[in-house]
Amino acid sequence: MVIEAQSLFDYLGKPAGPDLGKKVHDAAIAKGAWIGTKNIETSLVPAGYVCTYSISFLDEYFNRKPAKQVALEDRVKILEEKLEYLERIVGKLEDKKADDLPF
Repeated sequence: MVIEAQSLFDYLGKPAGPDLGKKVHDAAIAKGAWIGTKNIETSLVPAGYVCTYSISFLDEYFNRKPAKQVALEDRVKILEEKLEYLERIVGKLEDKKADDLPF
């Protein structure tokens, strides 16, 4: 079984801060939830890592309804479509740069 996990920064989309981080960590320990780690550049986090928690635990802790589960194949297709879109945009930007040359 694969556990999908995120750091608090990834889950919340902003820094959680030490107080909230400690509260979430203590709640995860009390509940016996899965806790992992993610290496982070030491200039951002002195310890060089942050804790990660299962998304189901974070959803429960923050009283969020879990997002609609999307099959892996569908997620891959969505990412492929986004990649194709970005490749087209980059291609157009490169063509525009070539047209702007003064010689």
